[in-house]
Amino acid sequence: MAFSVNFNGVELSGMVDGFTAITRNIGSSWNNSTRNRLRIGSDFINSSIGSKSITVNFIANVKKDRFVTTRNNIASFLNVTEPAPLIFGDDPNKVWYAVPDGTPTLDESSFYQAIGSITFLVPEGHAYSTYTNVLNSDNSGGVDGSITPNSDGSVDVTINNQGTLPAWINLTLTNNHENGYFGIAGVNGALEIGKREEVDGVFLHNSEILYDSDNDNQFSKLVDVKGLPNPQVASIGGVCDTNGQLGYRTVTNNWQGQTITTTGLKVTDFGSATTGLRGGMKCLTLPADSNGQLGSVNFYAWMRFLEWAGTNGQTGVTQVMFTDANDVFLAGYGIVKIDMTGNKGAAKFWVGGNNPREWQSMPFTMNNGENAKDPENNVMFNNRTGSADFVKNGGAFSFYWRNSRKTIQIPELANSAIAKVYFFIGDWIGNKNGMVSNMQLRRFWCRKDNVQKWDDLPNRYKKGSAISVTMADGGVTIDGISSITETVTGTDPFSIPPGISKLKIIQSSWNTTPPDVQITWQERIL
Repeated sequence: MAFSVNFNGVELSGMVDGFTAITRNIGSSWNNSTRNRLRIGSDFINSSIGSKSITVNFIANVKKDRFVTTRNNIASFLNVTEPAPLIFGDDPNKVWYAVPDGTPTLDESSFYQAIGSITFLVPEGHAYSTYTNVLNSDNSGGVDGSITPNSDGSVDVTINNQGTLPAWINLTLTNNHENGYFGIAGVNGALEIGKREEVDGVFLHNSEILYDSDNDNQFSKLVDVKGLPNPQVASIGGVCDTNGQLGYRTVTNNWQGQTITTTGLKVTDFGSATTGLRGGMKCLTLPADSNGQLGSVNFYAWMRFLEWAGTNGQTGVTQVMFTDANDVFLAGYGIVKIDMTGNKGAAKFWVGGNNPREWQSMPFTMNNGENAKDPENNVMFNNRTGSADFVKNGGAFSFYWRNSRKTIQIPELANSAIAKVYFFIGDWIGNKNGMVSNMQLRRFWCRKDNVQKWDDLPNRYKKGSAISVTMADGGVTIDGISSITETVTGTDPFSIPPGISKLKIIQSSWNTTPPDVQITWQERIL
């Protein structure tokens, strides 16, 4: 088998006839800083690792066009605008992120054979493993390390970093009990998340979970409301037929060679309307809080959607709408596709009050998140993601979109309490392309904030919630929602050193149920 040089996913070995030399040298370049002494020698200040050069020498035998194809193919092969993966066949588990450096050569002085060379620059000066190490309870005690839960709720972790440089870990902590705090300590630093002093029970203004689909098999507590007005559409004087039906269904798709199965609430019957927007609608009447009070002036809702069109031109609407006890529309989060030729959809944020309206429309391509180069790629609502949320804090209404919340002030609704949640899924009659193939509400939960009661408090991290930390950039997400403000000021992300090292993970002092821990990382190699 021919020796392989793969750059940016393309084989150089398919363009040339052989390699005469590859110069990778040892490690990278070391840059040392010194300061001259008064008379003899110098004092060492510091040392740093610089970039690395790799040179590939090759031969190409003459073809009918006398090396023209070779020149053109290699020029196209090298044309990148940022570092791309470079992998050699004799070291397939190592990837360098490189760019061409200088002028590639091709000596055509021989009529029969040309020799050439390409120099690659690796700005970071090191390689990464092509694989990702995963350490969790399933493989604890193996080559990657071990995870040891303790009776006090803490977890001891031993990590074996087999690279030659420090590595950045990705850490996921899944709460097996309500919790308010995590402290993560390693030999290179410490990071704190949440609130160390958060208590489990005290007389405070707290939050209470009002509904969680995880505890409601197939959204059974949502009630059909056929024929009632769609609150958002009615608020602007529009017409929407709601005589259809929503049901909990399993959908299977074949995508890029994978079988993808999803479950959720979707339209199963459009009803009998012959014009306009039609579909099914359900309603969740929120229960009273622990003090017996109905409605929530300060309210949080988290939802997970799947919004993925099977073909261009499909249309459809998904809405989660919030009203008071008298069905007066307060706000709504929705996904709408009216594009009957292409694949453009939009997340819609609607508000009520004195001027009911569509406040913002955030466009996106309704694919499955497969095109990272598309600035409107569906990173929010594909089958792997889908998380969004809505917050009402008095008169402030906030809608989650791409790692931030869009907030509007509606002063006249500051004291209006959310008492019901309506769910509508439907489509317009007359579109020959049909409804969006994958338009589902997959999960939903909501809570009431600022409930004053002495009780076993619902803490900031509910049981089953997952907190993910990317140590490389300090990113923190909670159930898929970017939550960097959860990081305690004065603590910073840290790396793990080469070899075996230890982590200590602690929780709120009153929580003695250890979380599930998973750690992933790529090794870095000089």
